[in-house]
Amino acid sequence: MNVHPLITRTLFRGLRLADVPGNVQHLKFLELRRRYYDLFWNSVAGELGAQIRKWDSYTRLTRNGTVVIVRGPEVRLDDHLTLNLMGNKALTYELLAEQGLAVPKHVRFPVTDLGAAYGLLDSAARPLVVKPNFGTGGGRGVTTGITTRSALKRAAIWAARFDTDLIAEEQIEGQSWRLLFVDGRFLDAVRRDPPRILGDGMRSIRELVTAENEKRLKGRHFTALSPIRLDREALDYLAAQGLTPRAVPATGETVIVKRACNENDASQNHSLSATVHPATIAACANLALNLGVRLAGIDIIARDIAKPLTRDNGLIGEINTTPGLHHHDLLSAPRAGLSVAATLIAHMFETRSGTVILPEAHRPSSQLRVAAG
Repeated sequence: MNVHPLITRTLFRGLRLADVPGNVQHLKFLELRRRYYDLFWNSVAGELGAQIRKWDSYTRLTRNGTVVIVRGPEVRLDDHLTLNLMGNKALTYELLAEQGLAVPKHVRFPVTDLGAAYGLLDSAARPLVVKPNFGTGGGRGVTTGITTRSALKRAAIWAARFDTDLIAEEQIEGQSWRLLFVDGRFLDAVRRDPPRILGDGMRSIRELVTAENEKRLKGRHFTALSPIRLDREALDYLAAQGLTPRAVPATGETVIVKRACNENDASQNHSLSATVHPATIAACANLALNLGVRLAGIDIIARDIAKPLTRDNGLIGEINTTPGLHHHDLLSAPRAGLSVAATLIAHMFETRSGTVILPEAHRPSSQLRVAAG
């Protein structure tokens, strides 16, 4: 079956637009994210003794005539070509392999021809993961735990809502970690556990998820910037536990909703930099430097992060060039000392990297001025 790529992309974009409730929820969480990052950067400015000013959709932090411009979690360090290249999962795997790093067994395939993916499924010793090759983040379009052709087909259709160019790969077991680096300097490591809900003996999983999402939107404190979505990944993961969204967990029963960790909350994020094996930190730092990625959020799946990475113990799965800084702020327990974001911005001030340098005549004379939230 040959379908012109433009027609296929248009079709699946239309399916996304048809999800009106999902789009409304998406807009609500976009506003939540905006409010969070406004307060986030005010806090960073306070830590660094910098002036701060909202500047259209951007925020300016100024210290000693040097200006750092940010927008949400974005900073001006990596160029657009780097961002696009690292967003292509197939090409990233090729770059990792060239660096001598193990990568999962994988195939790249179009949604209109699942032959290569079926071949990998038939020969694989592990379940598969199907994901869009390009253009998504936050776990969108990803399905794990695939063991049958019918599940693979469903996963491909789901992933194609985000990109019709797809990746199927062997699933690596272990815990999910995000290691953050700037110019090869290690900033933080966070273990990100999967999202879960707690049963009360009365409400279904779907009702508990809805209540959790409302709490995230309306709670007094920020706990997460994304909703838990009962998408294909969640439905398959629940089914593997013998559950559906209609199931009613017992009082005190914990239910892990999905394997992908991107929709978890602060209680499931743990800053544990001292736990990571030094060889893993060194390998990731060298990788970022060798690939020319200045701000790198390197995702690792590891059975035991305290041991060096090997094919049996864990693999690097992705290099994020616009890593969400909130992952290092919304934590189960506060970090000591300067925040990760403040350390990053201090590095930019000190190196004058990705900054605007003001002439003497245009430098503000006032001291710290932190905008009200």
